[in-house]
Amino acid sequence: MILVLGRLPAALRWVLCLGVLLLAGAPCRAHVGSPDVYVKATAGPYQLLVSVHPPATVPGAAGVDVRTDDPDVRVIEVSLPQGPPQPLQRFSTEQLFTGSVWVGRGGSWRVVIHVRGTRGEAETSVPIPVISDTTTGIRRFNRPQWWVLGGVALICVALLLFRQSRTVMVAGFVVVGVIFGVAIVIASRSPGRVTPEMKVSLLGEGRLQITLPGKMDDLVDDHDHRMHLFAVRQPEMDVLLHLHPKVIAPGRFEVTLPSMAPGKFLLFADVVHRDGQLDTFTASAGLPVQAGNVLSGDDSEGVVPGISQAEALSGPGTTTIRLADGYGMTLDLPMELHARSGQLLRVVLLDPAGAPPADMELYMGMQAHAAVFKTDGTVFAHIHPTGTIPMAAYSTNMGGMDMTSEPASEVSFPFGFPSAGRYRIFVQMKHGGVIETGAFDLQVR
Repeated sequence: MILVLGRLPAALRWVLCLGVLLLAGAPCRAHVGSPDVYVKATAGPYQLLVSVHPPATVPGAAGVDVRTDDPDVRVIEVSLPQGPPQPLQRFSTEQLFTGSVWVGRGGSWRVVIHVRGTRGEAETSVPIPVISDTTTGIRRFNRPQWWVLGGVALICVALLLFRQSRTVMVAGFVVVGVIFGVAIVIASRSPGRVTPEMKVSLLGEGRLQITLPGKMDDLVDDHDHRMHLFAVRQPEMDVLLHLHPKVIAPGRFEVTLPSMAPGKFLLFADVVHRDGQLDTFTASAGLPVQAGNVLSGDDSEGVVPGISQAEALSGPGTTTIRLADGYGMTLDLPMELHARSGQLLRVVLLDPAGAPPADMELYMGMQAHAAVFKTDGTVFAHIHPTGTIPMAAYSTNMGGMDMTSEPASEVSFPFGFPSAGRYRIFVQMKHGGVIETGAFDLQVR
């Protein structure tokens, strides 16, 4: 084969070798099925909604979209720290700026946003936590596919050593191109890795034990808790548990379940490592407990109507639901929902008289929390009014950034749904010591 491939120009040889390295690049990690990052950011006098779409492999290009309602913004550029700024293309009718930035390494990184407008220049940063293919479905190669890529790599090495005629050089280019193209097609059609599963065991007296795989001795608190456990009852999605199991040993947690109706539950556990890496683990379990622990502190149970067969909200528009205690919750969508398009989901909590509650409180340091589920179980995201990034990632990658907030009855969540389909979003807000839970059904067109 080497004699047939012959000689290629040096530049082309290095491009082919670099292509192999790119295909085998470092992976990324995030919420289940929802790899993109959405953040509300302030750059001087300008308010921005930043969407970052991490690259499928590293090195690679990360897509960046910045949306603003401020007509004074004229130019937005993005860069990595100490890197050259890249201008974003502006769609003036929507005040949407879009483009990309080249990411040359894995791990945690930051996108720097440079803004120029009629009120001067300003800058802000968005941290991107360590992410990996275990939760994003990024394509990975199996052993036969690695053999193919290994063969291409050997051909590249041979081309550096052997020199043949121009005809053989062209033939070699064709053969290597075909092999390389086939490798890409095979990889793109291969199933991505599944979300890692945790082991769940039901002990006596309603205690649930959770064991996480892998190295878990470097976990840190996020919102004052080492783990956030969400459990939603299937298929109605009419019960949501938001619990915070205690650490028993590295990677092993326990929590006592509350009094609840039994059923099959889909469980998602969020933990954050010291370097800001977010891990989300899943499990499916039948929970037979009917009488258990009385919830206290930040633990909560939300009981809501099951998924309706009625048409779900797709925006733009507003819908209001009535909670069990007479309180109301309103969701406003300013735009139609499209996959991977960031927007602010505005939520308002109202008392039984239709007024903002006077006793609003922060819930684990935030104005609100939300859990987004796709009804087929393929997407889960735990989000906040600041965005989709865990607070531990802010403290790791954005030291000194002020994340304090005041209690409010009106909040907005920056988010973009990763794919078309039907979703249920649970919103939790706290007032007078009570954690309210509302559920909205959405259709992403």
